[in-house]
Amino acid sequence: MNLNPSTPQPLYMQIRQMLKNDIQQGRYKPDEQIPTEAELCDIYSVSRITIRKAIEELVREGALTRIPRRGTFVASNKFHNELLSVSGFSEFSHQLGMIPNSRILRSDVIEATEDVARYLRIDAGSPVLELERLMYVNDRPLFYDIAHYSLTRFPDLEKKITTNESTYKILSEDYGTEIVSNDKEIDVIGATKEYAKLLECGIGANLFRILKVAFDAKDEPVHLSTFMCETNRVTLTVHRAKQGQ
Repeated sequence: MNLNPSTPQPLYMQIRQMLKNDIQQGRYKPDEQIPTEAELCDIYSVSRITIRKAIEELVREGALTRIPRRGTFVASNKFHNELLSVSGFSEFSHQLGMIPNSRILRSDVIEATEDVARYLRIDAGSPVLELERLMYVNDRPLFYDIAHYSLTRFPDLEKKITTNESTYKILSEDYGTEIVSNDKEIDVIGATKEYAKLLECGIGANLFRILKVAFDAKDEPVHLSTFMCETNRVTLTVHRAKQGQ
């Protein structure tokens, strides 16, 4: 790589621009890991301090992102998630033209807390399935989700859930239940150490925290979900309905 030490522009800024050009020209693609600092030192024949400053500039600009214990990656293309959509993660993945990929972290039968019972309109203490999952896009976790389903309404649901099976498909085919609407509450929180590890982001990174209650055609709650994702990876959208819809 040809650097020009005789110009007034610092070397780290020249390297920053070269890396940025490589990203824009597709040499390094979204979600792809760039060479390590040591490898970049060899490529550009400069010190690690110079490389680190160049990378820090690109991280600050949003072109690169650091993932703890993994390295530095080209920032993801942002995914658009329609707030008024009633689709589940499998349907969302298919809309992106991707195969849904999820990992079940935990599937427990517990007694409904007062908060869960209030959202699901069931008695506190009644059995519910608490399902904790990570949803992946391009082999990186995009959503961390904790969902609750009434096992009084959906008996044996915990036995039917598998890693990549659409939960909404199971509800439709096995229980005759279709999701037709939902309510969502959204706020932004800082990633705790636990959330940062799960979502492979920095501690303190901004996360959307979205609480969703899904309803059937009779306006009865079907499930309660709380899911989180990095704000720099997802754009939340609302499309207005045409008059009469």
